[in-house]
Formats: sequence, structure tokens, C-alpha cells
Amino acid sequence: MRILLVLLVTILSLCSLSVGRAFAETLQWPVSLDEGWQEAVLSVSDLDQWRVQLEDIAGWTVLGKTSVDSQHLANWGLNPNLSAKSVVLFNKGEKQGLVRLIQFLELEQVQIRSSAQPWDTGGFFSLLIRSRGVEKNFQLARKYQWTGYNDPVVLHLGPNRRIRNAVFRGPDGINFGVYERMVPDLPGWPNIKKMSRPFNAMQIVKDRDVSVAFYKDVLEFKTIHLGNSPANSVDSNNFGLPGNLVTSTALKSAIMHPSGGETGRVEFIQWGGLSGRDLTSRAVAPNLGILTLRFPVSDSHKKAQNIVNKGGRLLTKPSKVNIFPYGSVNLFSVITPDGVFLEFFQPL
Repeated sequence: MRILLVLLVTILSLCSLSVGRAFAETLQWPVSLDEGWQEAVLSVSDLDQWRVQLEDIAGWTVLGKTSVDSQHLANWGLNPNLSAKSVVLFNKGEKQGLVRLIQFLELEQVQIRSSAQPWDTGGFFSLLIRSRGVEKNFQLARKYQWTGYNDPVVLHLGPNRRIRNAVFRGPDGINFGVYERMVPDLPGWPNIKKMSRPFNAMQIVKDRDVSVAFYKDVLEFKTIHLGNSPANSVDSNNFGLPGNLVTSTALKSAIMHPSGGETGRVEFIQWGGLSGRDLTSRAVAPNLGILTLRFPVSDSHKKAQNIVNKGGRLLTKPSKVNIFPYGSVNLFSVITPDGVFLEFFQPL
């Protein structure tokens, strides 16, 4: 009898595994078309290290593990026969704001924003995330030797608006800007376990107005915010500027989105009077850091042609690749004036 039970349990387990594998292979993850970036792609030096840390610090969940499609490697100008493995994480209960970790094996790499300061231009500076307890998040991140440009600070954004923020500095030159709404209370966002899904991506740029013009006129994004003011308090120093420069340094900013939504935004920061390194040339695969953002679109060929017609430059033309968990997609990429590349894909 015991032998029969063991055999039955074994058979059921194998069936369960088969169903699980079949589901993983056929999964078509739902995406919102033309509604901001769906995922951020991070090139990392140690996939397992990053997975463990983001599961703990951010509370995110592994959606799946896979290899990188050879056609996609070729699109990045890499040998399609090389090995690259990937882990996709998400905030449970959310469909947008995925984080894809990629480790390229046996390739020479440099960090895109190696030892970079907030006034150094080039690459993506950070992914922005919401929290309901930045201090607690920061203490947990310290356990893994993460640091910041400053300890969490309170930003006074108006008479009735305050947020607590810190820029978390993780391995590989990758930053996360973590925001906690203090006043008024943050409505919605029911799925925050430790941190929310990433909802914005920040760049430090040479010329904000040039960036805004490109995203508006070429990519057809909408402008959500334009700012031209320095910090209003010496204590509001989340970027770690010298104290005597916090309230006197000109700061031009912009936030943009394909349709004006909240998730899948891009943000630009231009400092006045601060000069640093230009790291633009490093913002390519397989270098380490926040590599690209991926935007789902309803018609990849039409979108690519519109971009070209408006003076944009494609890095790669639409081609068919396989990307977990979306399946087969038509994907193309665009170079921005800031040197980063963006990817647009149409699920097939």
C-alpha cells in the first residue's frame, strides 16, 4: 500500500511539473500597449546575488528564469552564440514595472555609471519606486552593503506636500530612487509589500530641453511636468550635493509619458553650474547598469517608421525575437539624444 501511495504521489508530482513547464512555455503576459515602459533591463555581474537582494530588499517575486534570445544578442551587436542568462522579477499583483536581470557570461564589461555622481551625464541614473517606509527599506539595504548619496531626507514640495526619499546605491552602478509619501497620504498602490513596482526611470542629461523636444516631437510622448527650481531647503539634499550649493544650484527637470499615465514614465534632470563626466559611450550592451527600457506598442513597424520620418535614428529595425514572458514579439530600438537606447516591442 505504501509503495502504491509513493508511486501515486510521484506520478502526480511529475504531472504537476509538466503542467507547470507547459504553462511557463506558453505564458502570454498581458501588457498595456502604448502606455509607458513595461520593464527595465538591468545588466548585472552576479544574477543570483541580485535576485536574492531584490527579493529581500524590495519584496519582489521571481516570475521566471530564461536565456536571452540569440537574435536579441545580435541586435545588441553581440555574438549571437554567446551565453546570457536572465531572471525576471515583478511586484506580486502587478503586471507592469517588471525588472529583468541579465548576466552576460565570459565578456569584458565596465559599469555604465562607474563611481558616478548625480551630475555625471549618460546612462540611466535610477529607477524610481514607491515605499511606505523608506527608513526601514534603507536599513535592510545596508545589510547587503548598499549605500546612498545621503541618508533618507524629507523633501518639501509645497505647503501640503512632503515626501521622504533616498537614492539607494546597489552593485554594478545601479541606483533606485525610493519615495515615501508623507503628506498627503498615498492613495492606491495596494500591492506594496516592501517596495512598489518601478514606475519611473531617471536620467541626468546635458540639455533637458533637447531631451524633451525629442520625446515630444519624435517619440510623441506627453509632458507631465516641467520644473526649473533648485531645492528649497538645505535639508532636501537627496542627491548629496555640497551643503552650500543645495539651494543655489539651478535644477531643470521634466517628466514624460506616452499617454500621460503614472507608470512607465521617464524623467530628466539637468544641473546648472555643475559639470561632471559624460558616460554616454558606456551605455551599451553588455556593460553593467540599467541598460534599457522596453515599451509595448500596438504597431512596431508603424512606430519605427514614424520615428524615422520625424528625424529619429533606429539602432535596430523591427525584427522577431522571443522574450519571456511575452512570447514572440517584433522589437526595434531607438537612440536618444542622451545616448541611451530604448526598445519598443509589439507582441505577436
